[in-house]
Amino acid sequence: MTPAARIAAVIEILSETPSGSLTSAAAGTMLRRGLQARRYAGSGDRQAISALFWGVHRALARLSWHLDALGHEATGRHLVIAALRLVERHDNEACKALFSGGDKHAPPPLTDSEAGLLDQLDGRELDDAAMPRATRLEWPEALFADAEAALGDNIEDELAAMRGEAGADIRLNPLKITNRHKLRDKLAGRGMACHLTKLSPLGIRMTKRVRTDDTQEFRNGLFEIQDEASQIAALLCDARPGMQVADICAGAAGKSLVMAAAMENRGRIVALDTDHERLERGAVRIRRAGIHNIERVAVSGEWGVKRYRGKFDRVVIDAPCSGSGTWRRAVDARWRCGEDRLDGLRQQQAALLDRGRAMVTPGGRVVYITCSLLHSEGEAQVARLLAEAPELEVADIADIWQDVIGGDTCPPTSGGMLRLLPGRDGTDGFFMAVLQSRLR
Repeated sequence: MTPAARIAAVIEILSETPSGSLTSAAAGTMLRRGLQARRYAGSGDRQAISALFWGVHRALARLSWHLDALGHEATGRHLVIAALRLVERHDNEACKALFSGGDKHAPPPLTDSEAGLLDQLDGRELDDAAMPRATRLEWPEALFADAEAALGDNIEDELAAMRGEAGADIRLNPLKITNRHKLRDKLAGRGMACHLTKLSPLGIRMTKRVRTDDTQEFRNGLFEIQDEASQIAALLCDARPGMQVADICAGAAGKSLVMAAAMENRGRIVALDTDHERLERGAVRIRRAGIHNIERVAVSGEWGVKRYRGKFDRVVIDAPCSGSGTWRRAVDARWRCGEDRLDGLRQQQAALLDRGRAMVTPGGRVVYITCSLLHSEGEAQVARLLAEAPELEVADIADIWQDVIGGDTCPPTSGGMLRLLPGRDGTDGFFMAVLQSRLR
């Protein structure tokens, strides 16, 4: 495909959204459908189409602001024109050449209005001082105060970091290989450039996003794909050999695998989830990792705790949330997180914490985790539970970090609770609180 044909493909994919609004459908689904319809595209074409497509989505609020300020509707075609100029940094003549009509697969020639738009964009920068802060930071205005309550003075740096791309991390399986350097060297020998992660003692970060799940090392269970923040959260659960652990909202068992390895396959992990299909995907990972102490249990949405009351040394709650800490990966999800959905998620979080309180044994711990940058899904939920649960108190994660991971790498904690941040830590945004149950 020519460069012009690739641009035409991006415009077409953006314009194929059923409702006509880029914020109404999952962008990844749109892109996959668009690429499936263009099976003739080579790998280089697909990469170029994907890069421009995601470039538009990562700058959607800012591009739309510019278009509105200049009197143009934010159509797929207008957004691509603006992205070529403000994101890709093509000059006006190069942009016009891509719409020349000389290639039958190129986009139609610019109209007089579109040529005028290019001229209007001349001299503009993607970030503009006149933009509202939420627009400049590509963050929903309705969620800005919630994020500011969590991030404080760091909000500009952290939300700016959320506009970028996320890293691609893997986690070694210590039941099968204990030396990160050795695994890194194995992957480097396959032409996969990578380096050790800064915080997780189990992590390796790929320098470029490449497929690792078709390697012999992956098939043999030496590693799993898992973001560094998720690795850290699982390690800080401090699951030990012989313990009884409940992993609530276990999904495909990512954190269960880390805990099972730390437990050396001794004790029991009950992995609970309402999504039977995700639990089944976890079964494949469990077998590949050589894990034997995870019991998968599918539950209904209104499951009770009678059979589990006071039974567990660790109750890990990886709660459903906005996912705002992972919006570098799901770029468009930020525009679909309305107040109604968020309110429903907060109710689920509170209900799960109440169940966790009932399930933990005296002297055990409830571990609350969200991949969120919102105060209402983190500190506010913990404060609500503590006000109603005099038997629980916050255990300082800095102390747990020292015991489990060691060294002086623990990021700053607040009130004993931890937020991992994309700007400061280079990870997904994660919130974590460990609540110690007093012996009674």
